[in-house]
Amino acid sequence: CVSHLHRAARLCYNGVDPLYYQPMQVKKTKRYLFLARFSSIKGPDIAIRVCKEAGVGLDLVGDTTITNEPELLERCQREADGEQIRFVGPATRGECVWWFSRAKALLHPNKLFCEPFGLSIVESQMCKTPVIAWNNGSMREVIDDPITGHLVESEEQMTELIKNDAVAKIDGNDCRNWALKFSVEN
Repeated sequence: CVSHLHRAARLCYNGVDPLYYQPMQVKKTKRYLFLARFSSIKGPDIAIRVCKEAGVGLDLVGDTTITNEPELLERCQREADGEQIRFVGPATRGECVWWFSRAKALLHPNKLFCEPFGLSIVESQMCKTPVIAWNNGSMREVIDDPITGHLVESEEQMTELIKNDAVAKIDGNDCRNWALKFSVEN
């Protein structure tokens, strides 16, 4: 590939360690997962709304300290009832592998953010867990729609995919095989 500067150039993705991000031997649940920082650009409030509308469980995992959006964090915590919507908060990398491994699917409602890569999306797929994300930024590159997940343009689309259990047709092995192209080695 030649860049606009007339120099040879190539794309280098962030690398994910496939030896670290591999599915744990835990039973998959029927619960969806939001795993990102609690920031409006990551859409935890959207994840809550669509899961409530679809009548499914959601686990909210992520950093609460670097976003400087205390009102959003408080709203997410208030919306969590401890059953349908569970607020977990921060998790270590190892704990994230566990959350990815047991989730039905990762929700990444990045409606307000042109995501430059999306490590959690690749990490989730490495753990054989599909992703439903907003069709924004790099999501077209890191999700093979409809093989490893689904891309949406609205909350209604996300809700319908969840209600129709669209991720049930996705093979976790396809997710991992796709994500391996983003390995450290590659």
